[in-house]
Amino acid sequence: MKLTTMMALFTLCSAAGIAQSGSSDVPAGACRELNEAAMKQALKGHVAEAEALLPPDLGACTGMVMGNVARIAAVQGHMAEAERLAEQSIRMLERFYPPDDWRLLRPLQILASVRLEKGKTARAREAIRRIQSIPIKRPEDRASVHGTVGALRQMEGRWREAEVEYKEALRAWEEAGRSESADAAAMFHCLTALYLVEHRLDDARQALDRAGFIHDRAKDSWPIDRIKYLYLRSVLHARFGEWQQCEQNLHEALSMADREPYVDPALFRVMLGSYAYVLRRNHHPREARSIEARRAAVPKDSTADAVVDATELLLEKKGAKH
Repeated sequence: MKLTTMMALFTLCSAAGIAQSGSSDVPAGACRELNEAAMKQALKGHVAEAEALLPPDLGACTGMVMGNVARIAAVQGHMAEAERLAEQSIRMLERFYPPDDWRLLRPLQILASVRLEKGKTARAREAIRRIQSIPIKRPEDRASVHGTVGALRQMEGRWREAEVEYKEALRAWEEAGRSESADAAAMFHCLTALYLVEHRLDDARQALDRAGFIHDRAKDSWPIDRIKYLYLRSVLHARFGEWQQCEQNLHEALSMADREPYVDPALFRVMLGSYAYVLRRNHHPREARSIEARRAAVPKDSTADAVVDATELLLEKKGAKH
């Protein structure tokens, strides 16, 4: 398994987990209003406008809201901005709380996840060491820690350890009463991506079926979660040689992406490239040329190193090394 392919599959599982956690960490009153205003801008893809709303004189409140903006920036693929905002959030919160305070957990998790997606494994380890130094009381925090550590182990190629961490995260979400939340579904995405790397296709199908069951019911599921679920399912269908189903999943994922105000251009390019490849496999060359033209018009992001040729994701067949 090539590193770029593994990173691309990791990207399909990671951001969704970032997207959900931590909304209850913002205090009431004026800070909540500030958070809502900043989130409204960030969800439109206006990260700079959201950041401009954050006054430095609100102290810890600004630090927490800045962490939430970083979270949305990461979901949308603004990785450089997400990393910078998470770092600023941590520095601001450190003025008011000790270095092992639980309030630092969320921005540290975002920082670690973004660094992993950017291939900064050594620097991600630094953030994860800090995460592991924070006393964990809530099961949802324990789930976040296990999920982040699992992502690191997956990127290190320590796949059995990654699987253990993801399953521990799922147990913690169950303990928190959130076994059917979007956060839990994100862990099933991660397990699916891991099993695809390991060529455990039956296990991948079971994990993804569970994620789909949750997405159909979870009130906190975002459209991007469903888009990534559909793309993972298309990869799984391709590995089984089920090309018609693969095409249908990609068509639905792209239709959803077209309706969203912002989708990570790197993910959009991967989906378009995959769809064009599958259309050619299914003898639709004219449609494939149209999709290839759309893909060529999508701006490239220099930080999006995980973008690979579609066939690397769709056609991996060699046995995995453990």
